[in-house]
Amino acid sequence: MYDVSVIVVNWNLREYLHGCLKSIQDCKGGLSVETIVVDNASSDESAEMVATEFPEAMLIRNTENVGFSRANNQAIELAGGRYYFLLNNDALLYEHSLPRLVDFMDAHPDAGICGPRVINEDGTLQVRSKGRYQSIRTALAHFFLPAACQQVGDKTLGFYEHRDDMEVRLVEWVSGCALMARKEAVADVGLLDADVFMYCEDVDWCYRMKRAGWKVYYVPAAVAKHYAGRSMRKQKGKAVGAVRQGMIAFYSKYHNRPATVVFQAVLLLGYAVQSVGWMLDAARGHGSGWDKVRRLFSRGGRTGTRM
Repeated sequence: MYDVSVIVVNWNLREYLHGCLKSIQDCKGGLSVETIVVDNASSDESAEMVATEFPEAMLIRNTENVGFSRANNQAIELAGGRYYFLLNNDALLYEHSLPRLVDFMDAHPDAGICGPRVINEDGTLQVRSKGRYQSIRTALAHFFLPAACQQVGDKTLGFYEHRDDMEVRLVEWVSGCALMARKEAVADVGLLDADVFMYCEDVDWCYRMKRAGWKVYYVPAAVAKHYAGRSMRKQKGKAVGAVRQGMIAFYSKYHNRPATVVFQAVLLLGYAVQSVGWMLDAARGHGSGWDKVRRLFSRGGRTGTRM
């Protein structure tokens, strides 16, 4: 049995995928590591690059883009590791990160999931990498409080935790861009929700872990750099609609219809306020505001892998 099965889902991000896989090789330390790449029907020869330059990796070539959850589930069902480590194709692991996460999980048998400190290109905390469950209260704070007011000491009011320190602690969820899950915990709660194409499937997984008695930890001694949104930039405003659909799918799964209607109304109002800024930017020739608005208020939201 491997110590870790590292799972990377890819869609048309060949150059970043190469860096991602190289970082896995460089940062595994003395661990026994299995790497599984699931390619969601890329057209940029990503799969060919993996087969040629990383022949030791298990490569799954999908004939269609099945989304983030289903692609990860494909790999998990084949994985032979004690732990499953989900890593985005536009993320890089820092030295010692995998061993530190494994050591932490070994020392904390109550941990179902843990996540590293995720940073942006400039080394600052990527605030979207951990936070609180989506609720009416956190949605109101996210949309209608300035970012500087959404973190009051140790208390997070909105969706995302802005707190950046080196303290190991329990959190409600960590991002699927860099997430380690215990094999036994996954067997207990099940795979990622295959009905969610992308976004909030990681929140849902963490939520199910907590309901089943497992804990979710933030382990900042391990670090991953995430070049967030590289795949989505090719698709203009599709990510906005997908995020909205993902949040609604998560919330409606655990709340009744009246509460879900209120939650949707808060999202609608919040995004309507944001869309004014997007449209002003679009009118000045910046960004993809019109496309964001169109996709935000459409019934769809499915697109690419979760990046």
